[in-house]
Amino acid sequence: MTAVVLVGDFPSTGVLQATVAQRVAVEGRGDEAAPAFVDHMEYALRRRGAVLVLYPAWKRSRAQRLVRLARSALLTDRIAGLPLDVPPLALSLVADQLTFASAHARPGVLATLAHRLCATLHAGAWVNSVARLEHVKTGLGAHVSSYLPGGGFSVTAGAHPEVHRITAAKPVPRLASRPADPVLMLVADANGDAGWLQSRMRPVLAAVTSTAVAPQPMSAEYWGTKKYTEFVAFSGHPHALRSLLAGSSYRACGWCGEPTALPDCPFCLMVQPAREAAPTEAVPPGHPQRPHPQPSAAQPPRPQPLPPQPQPPAPQHVQRPAAPPQPSWPQAPHPPAPHPVQPPQVRPDEEAPPTRPQYPRQDGGPPSAPPDQTDDAPSLTTLLDDAAPRRAAAPDSPPERTPRTTPDDEWRDGTVIFRPQRRR
Repeated sequence: MTAVVLVGDFPSTGVLQATVAQRVAVEGRGDEAAPAFVDHMEYALRRRGAVLVLYPAWKRSRAQRLVRLARSALLTDRIAGLPLDVPPLALSLVADQLTFASAHARPGVLATLAHRLCATLHAGAWVNSVARLEHVKTGLGAHVSSYLPGGGFSVTAGAHPEVHRITAAKPVPRLASRPADPVLMLVADANGDAGWLQSRMRPVLAAVTSTAVAPQPMSAEYWGTKKYTEFVAFSGHPHALRSLLAGSSYRACGWCGEPTALPDCPFCLMVQPAREAAPTEAVPPGHPQRPHPQPSAAQPPRPQPLPPQPQPPAPQHVQRPAAPPQPSWPQAPHPPAPHPVQPPQVRPDEEAPPTRPQYPRQDGGPPSAPPDQTDDAPSLTTLLDDAAPRRAAAPDSPPERTPRTTPDDEWRDGTVIFRPQRRR
């Protein structure tokens, strides 16, 4: 369970009498405010375990310092400060509503609920002048109109701030949103125009009840005038708080584990990772988005026809250009051999005979032999015989032959003598 503490002079509205938020006044106490606030936080932590401190966003400086002092003095992160940008009457109502929901929600969920409650409320006031209005954006025309006699302004604060000058043609502003039915309204009058609120504004809000409460002490400072009629409208449905609690997507904080839907964890101040939005299909403007039909369990879904596949183009016969005729060279006729010619056998220790190189012809004809060699070239045997020294013989007598003894390690092959070398 979480303790809800409201810092400032904001008395309770009395709507929820059974559950009322704790109020801590710090104005006018001087140096005694800081020790009293730390003692109050220690007592609340001992009883509840977590404290949610609410304070107005338009007057936050002192409340922020007190929250930081209490966290440092007590060495705890279970004290969360939450600024709310709403008028005083709406802030007092939200504090009481959060106290009612604190018994059913965790501290991080309760902090998220505070922002959602401020977004669903419709808070505003009738004021006689906006010349000193600082907390709601006001245009130059409205400031100039404040110095004219008579008339009044309708100021809306909170989620949709707006300043509207009340005239006979436009007595009420155009509402951007309203709470869910049934609508309850609280009214605090301080020398304002309560008749305009009952006769004009209440029918627009469709409020079923209008309850008068005491004016808040800090309302005159907020509205910038002493003549005002403040009001706040909210939903009185019994399941309104439950729907707000279930309408947010919570995620556990990565540091302290507290579930929250805020950008920063209110307790450990850890920045939460951004949520990725689910991709949605683009819908043309003016056309409602229809849900996709779901197939029933009894009837299987019908197969969708396949789209026609494009046929490949028929092959075209391409006439290829005819290949150029190859030149045929006349072959010399060769007489048929009486028997097949065997290739010459080459011994392992004998070198192969040299081959005749072929040279291509310049006119494109078949290759021919080198120009310095012809078919009738002398053989190797003839060249060796010519190179060998010969004896001069008598012209009338045949040449004398001298027998020569051939050693065993020599052998003769024709006219060439081969002598193998011996190893030493």
